Amino acid sequence: MFKRLLLLVAILITVQSCAHRQKLTPPPPEQIKHIFYTEQKPEAFYRKSITPFQKPSFISIAAVGDIFIGNHVIYYLKKHGTGYPFDSTKAVLTAADLAIGNLEAPFATKGKKFDKKFNFKIHPKYATGLPDAGFDVLNLANNHTMDYGVEALVSTLNTLDSLGLKYSGAGLNKEQALRPAIMEHNGIKVAFIGCSLTFPAEFWATEDSAGTFYPQETELVNMIKYCEGVADFTVITFHWGAESRITPKPYQRDYAHLSIDAGADLIIGHHPHVLQGVELYRNRLIFYSLGNFAFGSYTKKARDAAILKAYLTTSGLLYARVIPISVYNYEVSFQPRILKRKQANRVISHLKEISLHLNKNENIITDEGIIWGDWSIIHEPRKFAITE
Repeated sequence: MFKRLLLLVAILITVQSCAHRQKLTPPPPEQIKHIFYTEQKPEAFYRKSITPFQKPSFISIAAVGDIFIGNHVIYYLKKHGTGYPFDSTKAVLTAADLAIGNLEAPFATKGKKFDKKFNFKIHPKYATGLPDAGFDVLNLANNHTMDYGVEALVSTLNTLDSLGLKYSGAGLNKEQALRPAIMEHNGIKVAFIGCSLTFPAEFWATEDSAGTFYPQETELVNMIKYCEGVADFTVITFHWGAESRITPKPYQRDYAHLSIDAGADLIIGHHPHVLQGVELYRNRLIFYSLGNFAFGSYTKKARDAAILKAYLTTSGLLYARVIPISVYNYEVSFQPRILKRKQANRVISHLKEISLHLNKNENIITDEGIIWGDWSIIHEPRKFAITE
């Protein structure tokens, strides 16, 4: 009798679970057991060979835009602690395998101020909120890292080193500025390259002067190919475009495509302070601008932004999720908030609209903010040739 009762309970549990199963929702990457293979392996698509019965590698990367936790933010940091700007988004960042953002100011108390309209710096004691928020890597290639010269850059590098944070895109010479940050998670290595295509040109590192990495095409391609030999994935962050502009300039697309053709797996952009569109190119995702994140200014232009969470495989993008956030500091007080329902739908609709022309008028974003990779590349034999 007891055995029959146990059997009945097991049957009821099975029936109930089947009744609630969502047939159209794909499983998370860690549960996918498909064998990936291809009859031809063009270099731009298949840079890591996958043999039958070999389990593919997956990694999730969360990315945000511009971070400046100085100026008006200091009042809130003093009142609520250094984790304040990230409290509403920490769960998303820490859930990813790796998280990256663009650090838009040096951590320093001293330095020679460069003659320009806006100069930023942050006291190093406020940096502790970044690793606590889930950040692993920071991009330093931008138009504010050198606002207070070499002394402030050295202070920034020392501060990040002391917190165990990796960084890329700036250094005491061009060799250091070009050097990628390499992170390892569960045996999977990811290389991060930081590039600045913004002025002033005096901020660009040279062979014998400190600064940010301004990418000459040959240098960038060579570094990407180097990263392909030492890491499983290569992620490139570009500080580029025009402020408040919602469409990428032609040179942004040129650099993004060049990078992917050379072997990059994910392109992340920032600097415009507003959202720019997304493009799926050779099954690699390009997000031209994520907009602001925690940024210490009041402006009515920067209202909406996004957190990107991308799941990468050795065959390219599995899928990505766009998480709309509010960065309208008149309302969120320098703590980005995740948008929901109508507000989230509004941002997703806007992103769809500004992305159409980047994808031959094909909508690649679902109403829920999901961007599916080209599963025909991942699952099926593929016969084609790529012309360079």
